[in-house]
Amino acid sequence: MRNATSYDEWRDCAYELDELEGHNTWKKTFECSDYNPDQVQERLNQLGDARISCDVGRMLFLIRTSLNRDLGGMSNASLYRHSHVGTKDLIDRYITTAVDTINALVNLSEQNRDEVELKYILDQLLATRQAFGRSALLFSGGATFGMNHIGVLKVLWEKNLLPRIISGASAGSIICAVFCTRTDDELPVLLDTYAYGDFNVFNEHAKEENILQKTARFLKYGSFLDISHLAKVMRNWLGDITFQEAYNRTRRILNICVSSAGVYELPRLLNYLTAPNVLIWSAV
Repeated sequence: MRNATSYDEWRDCAYELDELEGHNTWKKTFECSDYNPDQVQERLNQLGDARISCDVGRMLFLIRTSLNRDLGGMSNASLYRHSHVGTKDLIDRYITTAVDTINALVNLSEQNRDEVELKYILDQLLATRQAFGRSALLFSGGATFGMNHIGVLKVLWEKNLLPRIISGASAGSIICAVFCTRTDDELPVLLDTYAYGDFNVFNEHAKEENILQKTARFLKYGSFLDISHLAKVMRNWLGDITFQEAYNRTRRILNICVSSAGVYELPRLLNYLTAPNVLIWSAV
């Protein structure tokens, strides 16, 4: 698994290891103290019965009022640490049933429905999406840890699972800023070369500063590192593109968290809505 070069290769090994270590038995076991399986099973049965009977009203009611990311505590992180891949089979079946129910609503709405009923179904599904929320990808800082973010982006992109909303702070903002300014056609080349690009953001090659130089800068300007080279590197990666222009170009929602300047201010979240005309490289 450590030597896997793709997610598919890693996943196949993880499935085999789960089988060898007996994790599949845990997945199939109904009783579990980490969540409420009875509640999940009950909701699964309700969704399945409504879909099988083609009861549009019942399906809409269940999807509109009962769709929950943490149903019965199924988002408990412990449920996703027990095995190398996947979680309880019951949770997988519930998620599959919920998706099948939404697809059934879409398919049934195309069959002999008048415009009023179609509009009602669409409005209910849109309201459900609004209430349920959208998944977002959040990248933290951590210097070289930021290189791991590239691998996460690559796998999610290849599996068509990448959320449209991506946020980054510190080193994470560097990674997601470059990614969110590239179109779908440009991403394959970027993902193959991104990790080998210029990320020496605070010092030019062969110009490493010593502790005395950094201390002198801190005493004079209040910072240990010189951000001028960071600005140069980011402008080379991004050019002079704003948050609004990046959104118009890629339809991805880039968010960059900027620390406050003082103790009485809150951090700012910059995106195409809160700071449409801000140059992305300057936010990074």
